[in-house]
Amino acid sequence: MGGRVDAGIPRRAGRTGARRRRSASLLAVTVVGAALALAGCSGSGGAGGACDTGQGTLAVGLIAPLSGPLANIGLGMRDSADLAVRQANERCAVPGYRIELQSRDDKGDPPTGAAAAKDLAANPDLIGVVGTYNSSTAQTVQPVLGDAGIVQVSPGNTNVSLTRGANPVTAPLRQYQTYFRVVASDAVQGPAAADHLASLGRTRVAVVSDGQTYGEGIADEFVKQLGTRGGEVVLRMTLRAGAAPAAAVAAVGRTNPQAVFYGGEYPDAGPLSRALTGLGIPLMGGDGIVDPDYAAAGGRDGDLGTSVGPPTETLPGAKGFLDAYRAAGYRESYGQYGAFSFDATNVVLGSVATVVTNRGGGEWSTALRPAVDQAVQAYDGDGVTGPISFDRFGDVGSDAVTMYRLVGGRWIPDRAQP
Repeated sequence: MGGRVDAGIPRRAGRTGARRRRSASLLAVTVVGAALALAGCSGSGGAGGACDTGQGTLAVGLIAPLSGPLANIGLGMRDSADLAVRQANERCAVPGYRIELQSRDDKGDPPTGAAAAKDLAANPDLIGVVGTYNSSTAQTVQPVLGDAGIVQVSPGNTNVSLTRGANPVTAPLRQYQTYFRVVASDAVQGPAAADHLASLGRTRVAVVSDGQTYGEGIADEFVKQLGTRGGEVVLRMTLRAGAAPAAAVAAVGRTNPQAVFYGGEYPDAGPLSRALTGLGIPLMGGDGIVDPDYAAAGGRDGDLGTSVGPPTETLPGAKGFLDAYRAAGYRESYGQYGAFSFDATNVVLGSVATVVTNRGGGEWSTALRPAVDQAVQAYDGDGVTGPISFDRFGDVGSDAVTMYRLVGGRWIPDRAQP
């Protein structure tokens, strides 16, 4: 998963967030792609109001939860990607081609996600995939797209292992050269959550996680950091997604913590928070719980959360995106990951435009997919969510994290005040 940040909260020490250095040759390629992909959000048409699309149609795939409890997130991802594709067609972004979005519903389920990836990959005109949201689904999608050489840019995955393998600190190893993400990982979010709770004087913490890739990953990162802040994990337990929270609440109560950190998503975090009411302590989680529906699921005022990147509405470059999204008349909100999905789609489109332009036009073929992967790796541009470039693991350079507090049933940026 992934999310947002208050512009007033400084970036974590030890990480600059600066763009990665590029060789002169890669930079020349990247500037072309960035200019094509991020040429504003005005939706202006090409020269003379029409584009040459004589070469045919190319497809951008999207894999996200479009049904089920996470559909409010996935639908915002889909519509934001659609907006990027619409604007690309209006400005003739990829010379000679019309672009279409092909969306697939992964239902937040890894096997369904893998099947969706296989379906998309069978199309020789597929130029890249935006997604997924769930880190566990990414684990099944990555190898399918990687084997086909198809670039994947995620606007929501945050699990560290997706880019750096099972030993990200002692022996980081990139898993797939085709995989990138435009959100910061749990290696940033988990520690930021621990720092925030410590700053509030809540250092005795029970940690509950849902047994899934995202939840376990962010909980592990939280635990590592809390110890460095003089905190104590008084309980570490798994509450499987969908399970009743009564037993977990009883276990938490016996340890007398000052807070509960939950690794998981809002449909399960809400009921757990409601069940914790009698203990009088807040629940904190990552971007998986910072969702507009968290309060309706049972979340209580005073609960805390983290999310990656600044809130979309506060970003200087987001006004054009927001205005264009509203003008397009989409039924669903762009949600937590709309701006990231818009940026991820434009990374794919800009990189493909770079490859096609450098070849002087011509017919698309699957043989060009490795060149697209390389163009994404070299990408360096300004997106709605901020500067976008990728390190050697495929991680984005940004490490901003926002703290949120639930107030009146709504998540608002929170500062470290007791």
